[in-house]
Amino acid sequence: MTQFLRIIVIAVLLITVFLTGSYLYVTNKVETLKNEKYFEVSKDMKNELQSLIKEKSEAILLVTLALSANQNIKNALEQKNHSSLYLDNLITTLQRYSSLKNIWIQFIAPDGRSIYRSWSDKRGDDLSFVRQDVKQAIHDPKVISTVSTGKFDMTFKAMVPIYERGKFIGIVESIAKFDSISEKMKRSGNDLLIVVDKSYKKQLSEAYSNTFVENYYIVNPFKSNRLLEIVKSSSITKYLDIPEYRVDKEHSLLITTLRLPDLNAKSMGYFIIAKDLRLIDLSDIEQAKNSILEVTLLIFLLIIVLLYYAYNVNYKRFIEEQNEILEQSVEEKTKELELQSNVLRFIAHHDHLTQLPNKVLLLDRIEEAIKHYKATGEQLSIFFLDLDSFKDVNDTYGHEVGDELLLEITKRLQKCIKNDDTLARLGGDEFAILHRNTTHFSTINLIESILIQMKKPFNIKNIEIYTTFSIGVALYPQDAKKASQLLRNAETAMYKAKDSGKNTYQFYEKKMTEMALQKIQLDADIRKALKNREFVSYFQPKIDARNGKIVGLEALIRWIHPQKGLINPNDFIPFCEETGLILEIDKYMLTHSIKQILKWQQKGLEFGKVSVNVSTKKIESGNYIEELAYTVERLQFDTALLELEILEGQIMKDPQKSIDILNKIQNLGISVSIDDFGTGYSSLSYLKKLPVNKIKIDRSFITDVPKNKDDVAIVKTIISLAKNLGLQIIAEGVETKEQLDFLVQEGCYDIQGYFFSKPLPVDECEAFIIAKNKGV
Repeated sequence: MTQFLRIIVIAVLLITVFLTGSYLYVTNKVETLKNEKYFEVSKDMKNELQSLIKEKSEAILLVTLALSANQNIKNALEQKNHSSLYLDNLITTLQRYSSLKNIWIQFIAPDGRSIYRSWSDKRGDDLSFVRQDVKQAIHDPKVISTVSTGKFDMTFKAMVPIYERGKFIGIVESIAKFDSISEKMKRSGNDLLIVVDKSYKKQLSEAYSNTFVENYYIVNPFKSNRLLEIVKSSSITKYLDIPEYRVDKEHSLLITTLRLPDLNAKSMGYFIIAKDLRLIDLSDIEQAKNSILEVTLLIFLLIIVLLYYAYNVNYKRFIEEQNEILEQSVEEKTKELELQSNVLRFIAHHDHLTQLPNKVLLLDRIEEAIKHYKATGEQLSIFFLDLDSFKDVNDTYGHEVGDELLLEITKRLQKCIKNDDTLARLGGDEFAILHRNTTHFSTINLIESILIQMKKPFNIKNIEIYTTFSIGVALYPQDAKKASQLLRNAETAMYKAKDSGKNTYQFYEKKMTEMALQKIQLDADIRKALKNREFVSYFQPKIDARNGKIVGLEALIRWIHPQKGLINPNDFIPFCEETGLILEIDKYMLTHSIKQILKWQQKGLEFGKVSVNVSTKKIESGNYIEELAYTVERLQFDTALLELEILEGQIMKDPQKSIDILNKIQNLGISVSIDDFGTGYSSLSYLKKLPVNKIKIDRSFITDVPKNKDDVAIVKTIISLAKNLGLQIIAEGVETKEQLDFLVQEGCYDIQGYFFSKPLPVDECEAFIIAKNKGV
């Protein structure tokens, strides 16, 4: 036995050492191969960039040499007159058919004055006092092709002196930007950031200050936004002198730097080059790793064979010893398994917290009671109990207090039931009672006993807590014949008790099931409608009553059911808010409405802002702001044309939280309007703090104006309030000329209502917009 154990220990040690060593070797080898690959790729990136720079320099030099040989140019330089030059077509052709997308040409007279610029119609500019390169070319004429820093960029520049009959008559200078190099590098899968030392950019205007990072100027900030943000998030200096390469694992990038010296060998500019690690082919490294692993596996198998041989020699002796040990422990293990089986059986049929029977055991006992009824006629009833506002207890005091409360409730419920009744916990805050040998009188007594017990407060960890039950009751055999259906009907009755105000009870009725089935069908129909795009946007125009022009549109949802036709929003929106489907509805409507607005914009139609309604649940969802920003960015929609309408009552549920959310919405450039203003009991102290742009007078105040004095007073107050707070105002539900005249007289000019137009489908709304745009 001791020898066998020694073999096992040695085997484990050998395998551990071998596997550890193999892992370290393979890891180190793969890392080395990766580094070599990254070095090779970074070198290729630099070589490609240097080739492009050389190619561009040669191209600009060739253009300059060609221009210097043109006799018309020589004549113009000699006469100091550029009126005979026609170079616009040449520059346009170069920009269109060559890589010289941004090229400028300048002719400089011997006295240093520019007589022609392709980027300016000015002549006679004395450049000699600022252009040292021009001075040098005049005093020591020679062909120059280099990279330099212009006023607003780093550029390629070529200067060629021109002689006519042995006389120096001027210089042809061509300048081109680096834009095409950035594009070519991007097409090769490389991001390029061109950086210039700030000392070369002293003449930059304030308008270009946002292109500076620390003491450096970014030449092409919009060509590589992602790389620019990465550089900004750290320090640009650590990217300017990378010896070979750097692997940025956080952003999955291979980064290297190419330094560009000036004529004095001083660092003038830098090229930060980056490639996505996912674009680098590492298949050869993977093949090398697989080869190493194959060799390692063969060695490992050899070790296993040797160990198996040693093991086999002592195996029989070990088996005999183990048999003796097993025979001794079989009896003990059998007893332990029986005990564990009993424990598992209890766990499978009981709640882990209260130790009460669970749903499985409850249904089993209901089935037994039903069988007993068939033999004796003994009736039974099922109670479904759900705690009211138990979530508030957990949220306020924590789940530990909530669990203690459930244990105390269990004790009180056990005092209410008979010995042959069954109290079960179904999960969470739901309990059930099987009440056997029941009568109407005993059922009512049990209900009252439970309600009385729950009136007394619970003292949990020195916290006084009040809670109540909503109770549903189903009777056998009147309400159902099967155990599961009986429990389900009791639950249905409980929900009816919830709807009736909680802390009460309801007996099951057949119509409850019918209503539940209708809700299930409505839920399925709505989900199917979202999938099949049965919801459409109707648009109701908002009109400036002073001139009849459209100042906006409100997007309103309509459901075109394939069998039932047009369904009014009042028939499904409340259900969607109750079930949470309103989140998908709001998301669908925002996207659907924006797409339609974009189509109208492409047709050149003008209609002001489009407003979309947003529900409370949508605003309170954790990712609403991110989802909103993503939607408008994905659709490339101008947020200045979007307005969100939020019910006043929604905002006033939690004013401080609403202020935070509305600020984030406005930071996206989206306007906010308070819908149904005057019905939500706004606090003026909060109203002045709310970041909103507009308030909409609710139609309930408009209906009876100007006849109803109370409504007139309210509307006047709202208009005055809006003006004093600097808010826009609009009235909805305007249907008569009397209402319109009253509102205009009081200073409310933006009108929405049937007086001008009802909500219109897309085609009719488009025709309405076209007519209004034509002044019809």
